[in-house]
Amino acid sequence: MFKTIFFRIIYLGFYLLVIIARKFSKEEIENSKISKIFIGVNNKIVLKKCKNIPVNKVSILLPHCIQNYECPLKVTSTIDNCKECGKCKVGDILKLKRKYNVKGKIATGGTLARKFLKETQPKLVIAIACERDLVSGIYDAFPMPVYGIFNKKINGPCFNTDLSIEEIESVLEKLK
Repeated sequence: MFKTIFFRIIYLGFYLLVIIARKFSKEEIENSKISKIFIGVNNKIVLKKCKNIPVNKVSILLPHCIQNYECPLKVTSTIDNCKECGKCKVGDILKLKRKYNVKGKIATGGTLARKFLKETQPKLVIAIACERDLVSGIYDAFPMPVYGIFNKKINGPCFNTDLSIEEIESVLEKLK
């Protein structure tokens, strides 16, 4: 219990720092540095805490903007609707899902993400999102362990974003 309170205080401190930086700093680079530090500290804590978790108790949570914008398939209801055409990374996530026997979900927002986590009760979540959503999502999910990975906004925010399959697989491999 003491550890949970201690970590909650650390998370609260970082979260407040991020909020203050966003409010008063006009420089997005400063805000980004604080977010990256928060995610880095969080991820180290999570990996240490989750060493002995079976891989099949892991869920991968993705933003809807990871799907190609022109794709006619609805993968937010089930990721298995993806036909693995290669135009986005959803197919690669499906391959990881099958290879490691993990759950995967594409969420359109925080409410759907929380619903998925409540239904599946994973022991570890690997979450991919933009900085703002990732930091607030990790804070909201506490004490559930969430390993955070920033998505890559190569086409601007919330449009045909990208992610590192290698980083996700690296986390899964560390649990083996």
